[in-house]
Amino acid sequence: MKKANILCLLSAALMTVSCSTDFLNTKSQTEIMAEDIWKEKNLAEAYMYDIYFAFQDAGFTEELQASACDEALFTHGREFRESNAGAVTDVNLGWFAKTQSGHQWQRLYLNIRSCNDFIENLETATFAEDAKQQLKGEAHFLRAYFIHRLTRAFGGVPLQLKVTQLTDPQESFLLSRSSYTDCIKQVLSDLDNAAEYLKDHTFANTQKGRATLAAVKALRVRVLTDVASDLHDQAKASAKSSLLGSYDHPELIFYTEGTQTERWKAAKAAAKELLDNPMGHAIPTYGGPGLSTEEKANEIWSFFLKESADNIFSRYFIDTKDESGTKMPLFNGPSGYHAWGGNTPVQDLVDAFAMKDGSKFDWNNAEHAAAPYENREPRFYATIMYDGMQWIQRPADFAAIEPTGKIQTGYYQLDSQETDDSKFFSGMDTRSGGGEKWNATYTGYYLKKYINPADGDHRNKINAIFPFIRLSEVYFCYIEACIELGELDEAKKYLNEYRANVNLPAVTTNDQAELRKIYQNERRLEFSFEEIRYWDLRRWMIAPEAPGLNSLKGIRVTAWLKPGVGKQDKYNADPTKWVLKYKPIDLSEEARQFADKCYYLPIMRNEMLSNPNLIQNPGYGD
Repeated sequence: MKKANILCLLSAALMTVSCSTDFLNTKSQTEIMAEDIWKEKNLAEAYMYDIYFAFQDAGFTEELQASACDEALFTHGREFRESNAGAVTDVNLGWFAKTQSGHQWQRLYLNIRSCNDFIENLETATFAEDAKQQLKGEAHFLRAYFIHRLTRAFGGVPLQLKVTQLTDPQESFLLSRSSYTDCIKQVLSDLDNAAEYLKDHTFANTQKGRATLAAVKALRVRVLTDVASDLHDQAKASAKSSLLGSYDHPELIFYTEGTQTERWKAAKAAAKELLDNPMGHAIPTYGGPGLSTEEKANEIWSFFLKESADNIFSRYFIDTKDESGTKMPLFNGPSGYHAWGGNTPVQDLVDAFAMKDGSKFDWNNAEHAAAPYENREPRFYATIMYDGMQWIQRPADFAAIEPTGKIQTGYYQLDSQETDDSKFFSGMDTRSGGGEKWNATYTGYYLKKYINPADGDHRNKINAIFPFIRLSEVYFCYIEACIELGELDEAKKYLNEYRANVNLPAVTTNDQAELRKIYQNERRLEFSFEEIRYWDLRRWMIAPEAPGLNSLKGIRVTAWLKPGVGKQDKYNADPTKWVLKYKPIDLSEEARQFADKCYYLPIMRNEMLSNPNLIQNPGYGD
């Protein structure tokens, strides 16, 4: 009977509604209609913020791009194994198939569609003109940013510059790949428009995380530097890679207008324009002159944990939100702190840091080999956690085992009668030590840059900033353009200014090739773990010879009791009792090998099948 009453009431309600012709015109009270977005500034801004969220966790994910090149090894393997072995295919893009990479084809095109939506609808929006101008500028800037990301990964791509609907002709969806040259021209055109719309927006008067005129100009510098690089010059690239040189569609990967010299001049001019008028931004001095190596290192480490005028376009994370960017200490901290030890520096990166006097570190130098962590440049101590480094107090349960708070990635002799170092006591932060073994490093190192545990516990969330573009990058692009144009004195002037800020002596060489190598190493160290190195290795076309892309090494540290020292209960890094020995070792966790096809990613097979007008990249079949 109760069920029947309910059915009768429902029927009555439906009959009542059906008598009203207004029912079908009733506006949803819980959903925002598309046309309303362009009537309200707040709604349009919320839509724009959603586009910005395309950056999600930026470069602060659990799996860092650093582990897809010669900066780090991802402890937990996953898709990096395919990426680093050159085993990517059109059905397996390795790590770059993941959302964390920020270079997913479908996601980038979804973001471009949203930008197109803004560009098409803002003309008729009815809110204040100043807000419309800012949103127009952001839409053009972000579209340029997304298209450029696509060109870095894939070369020339289809240029979809309008919003398509399901009712549109089929050819609206089946676009061919535009030439690399046309794609770059579109990016530069969008940046021109963005510069006009954002001409009054600076670091000082713009909400954090939103585009400014400086961001527009800095992105232009990055784009033009890419364009001028060897990878996109047909003659240079063909000489270095027969695969690229024999590709049947060179227009998809090479910039085909003008000369490489002209392109370097354009990159130089764009960089100089921003350096001459940085609009409130400034490169870091890291505490200024006169600091000791230890003081300078602390200034450098601290610099990347806070806001800075060097940051032009950044992603901000706050500890009240559950985002990956707030968990860098957890993702990458040592296993002996209940952290996950995710992206650990490889030996090739560690060896790239210079000695304190500016000379190159060399394992064949007996003094260097005996004490590889002594007398290094400040950036080494700001970036790398190594055996014996003083860190914070461990959590109580682990502090009971290891109370000193020093990183332990070595193996320590406690009894002089035991000479088999495979049976030595395992350090707290090793894969056989007292910490969380499954999260421990294989390389013998942990990351220090960006790691600042809140309240002394790696498990706590932090506030963090990931810099997509810094003024320092513009500065370095200017130096690079000067080197490639043969303007070596100008290049050294700016490079030496930067080296002085990190306590390194001036470069004096007048040899272009030598200066280029010095510059490339400086850039590697300055922007480590900032998602720059992966692209630099490719645009410079040095990946085939890069040791860290074609092999994988770590360190084995052992501590031996000095003669006359008796049996010890535990290891405490006392130099009066132990002598440390260091041995670079080959690691088997990844079979690293760079293949020429990996200069570009393949277009996924499902995209190729759904659009027969697409042409695949070299090395990936038809």
